[in-house]
Amino acid sequence: MNIAALDDLLGRPVSMRALALLRVLAGPVVLLHLQPFLVDAGEGRIYRDAFYEPYAAWYPELPDAVYVGLLWLAVVAAVAMSLGLLTRLATATTFLIVTYNLFLSTTHFHNNRAYLVIVLGVLAVAPCGRELSLDAWIGRRRGRPPLDLSAPAWPLWLLRFECAAVYGASGLSKLLDPDWFGGTVPWQRVVEARDQLVAWPLPDWAVSVLTDRSFYTGAAKLIVLTELFIAVGLWWRGTRYAAVWVAVAFHAGIQGSASVQVFSFLGIAVLAIWSVPSTRDRVLRLDAANAGQRRLGALVGGLDWLARFRVEPVAPGAGLEVVDRDGSTMRGAPAVVFALSRLPLTAWFALPFLLLPAVRRARRGERALIAVGPA
Repeated sequence: MNIAALDDLLGRPVSMRALALLRVLAGPVVLLHLQPFLVDAGEGRIYRDAFYEPYAAWYPELPDAVYVGLLWLAVVAAVAMSLGLLTRLATATTFLIVTYNLFLSTTHFHNNRAYLVIVLGVLAVAPCGRELSLDAWIGRRRGRPPLDLSAPAWPLWLLRFECAAVYGASGLSKLLDPDWFGGTVPWQRVVEARDQLVAWPLPDWAVSVLTDRSFYTGAAKLIVLTELFIAVGLWWRGTRYAAVWVAVAFHAGIQGSASVQVFSFLGIAVLAIWSVPSTRDRVLRLDAANAGQRRLGALVGGLDWLARFRVEPVAPGAGLEVVDRDGSTMRGAPAVVFALSRLPLTAWFALPFLLLPAVRRARRGERALIAVGPA
């Protein structure tokens, strides 16, 4: 790729809807990240009351009361960021305080916290408050001209690269570590958390399997291959939906089996950036007189956070249909499955149904008709 092509790729105006959604989701992640610091502060403890190691002697440290007040300011800023109130100021404030707290001590550093700082940094410089925000709503109420919802694509590409690098670096480091790839490390972690595992409502045979050393000889390799598949699969449209599905399952699995703090919640939220950066380029046509179609329309209207669909009425008695961005049309059950597979909250459950023969035939058949053209 030459410089001109790269410049066009990074500078091309695209929809910022995915970053706006990520901004909304990042606020609760920040609150979860700050929770242990605030709990300690409520009990009269801060980082200086235990072992800590500053990154640099010159790094500024605040009086206890000011430091705790700064953490609470981050809480207020994170809530405002999610709501989209004074979005640019709130996002920048959240980023600066979370970053400041991270570098107060080397003991604060964890990879998931560094990832959170990077995500907040990108959101702070991206125009992600023009949608899904109180700022936009207030602007409309005051009769201000609508803002341009597109912006240069470079923040999106930067965050995509970082997202893929997280999985790639993790998978590659485990692949090159014989203790990890051989299963020793994950087995030891489970043994350390055996009491927590026994407390789960699992049958004895499941606990026995999950604490068996030989089980992790294969499980470790599966984990490594999963992370590498996610890192590579996200970049190609043909494998992207599968990679997203696997990533959600992966994060759900490690959240229940390891101490990863906010990583799983943040990782799932960041997956929104892999959606095609355009909006309302699919059409859902339904009969408002049909109760089932009306319910589907309400569901799509409420859960279409990435603005994938335009909902249009059809004549009474007409069947439900979905028109994809390539012009292909699906009707009936395949159309319902396809619509649900494009909504963030239902996609993980609906995506496997796209592999059903009836759905595949419906999508393949319409694409073939488009390719051939009218008779």
